[in-house]
Amino acid sequence: MHVFMERTGEVTAVQGEWLEITFCRPKDCEKCNACAGGAKTTILRIKGKASVGDKAVVHLPQSAVTRASTLAYGLPLGGLMIGMLLGEVLFPNSNSMGGILGGVIGLIIPAVIIRLTEQKRQASGSLKPRIIRIIPADET
Repeated sequence: MHVFMERTGEVTAVQGEWLEITFCRPKDCEKCNACAGGAKTTILRIKGKASVGDKAVVHLPQSAVTRASTLAYGLPLGGLMIGMLLGEVLFPNSNSMGGILGGVIGLIIPAVIIRLTEQKRQASGSLKPRIIRIIPADET
């Protein structure tokens, strides 16, 4: 069973085949402020055909959201933890400097891996949102 995250936003700019879609933050996120420093909107650039003022329904498979979150947060956090642990184990007499250095290295390695594999993910399109429906401005 495929679960999809679906959001509706407004087309706020059109530049050739690229649409700029602005989404208001969901009510569930009002108190978190983790996204973009607490911004009330999110802007997405995506290929499509629409006019300014139209509504765009965009979806992304939930599995892609989970994978992207794991790449963005889980991999660096895991690298930090493993690096700190290895640093402390390999350099036990370093007054925590081994753990700090290991943690920094543990953050850098996943960042480099993510960066080197980004082009492949971009080409596959598996983590890209897709427009599933355009609702013309005169129908809203």
